[in-house]
Amino acid sequence: MSFWESELGEVTGSAADAFAKTFTQIPDGTMALARIESFMNAEYQGNKYLVINWLLTDGEFKGCKVEQKLKVFGDPMAKDPAKARHRALNMLKLIYQLYNTKPKHAGDPTDADLAIFVGKAAGIRIRETEPNDQGRQYNWVAEIHEAKGFKCETGTSLVITHTTNYGSGGSGRDTMDNAFSRHGNAHLDNTPEDDIPF
Repeated sequence: MSFWESELGEVTGSAADAFAKTFTQIPDGTMALARIESFMNAEYQGNKYLVINWLLTDGEFKGCKVEQKLKVFGDPMAKDPAKARHRALNMLKLIYQLYNTKPKHAGDPTDADLAIFVGKAAGIRIRETEPNDQGRQYNWVAEIHEAKGFKCETGTSLVITHTTNYGSGGSGRDTMDNAFSRHGNAHLDNTPEDDIPF
């Protein structure tokens, strides 16, 4: 491979390929072709899981990476841990079936077992999480499909709304998160001498 060859395709020198995109999050529902960069065992705070790192190879977000966690060993934080594990095991089996392969043994998959998937392509559907307590959102992989015939499509970013309760009666209406909604009733004082709205 020469210096000017890229694993993502032709080096064009065009502005579209050279300039950094201004997104920080892949919009919810985005469908993209991707390649498995790595597939291995991982652990966080004593909880074991499998992690797939996908590299998007087509579509508007080509070159971005998305991480997929398969909690096949269980998820103590899940509302229904048995259901979460069952879904993760089914996703792992779907991946084996997608690439017409079978596990070599009935034990826990090792990194060597999972290495057979590195470089494999698929069509994936990407979702966004709800904001966490720090307001951060993350992408996750909801679906995996055969790459052949898969159509890329850009999704729509989630709009975050909050229910605001005005007074004891409260309208309970949804409003866009803004400075007024975060400061409760403070903006309802409309006295003429008060020309500062907050």
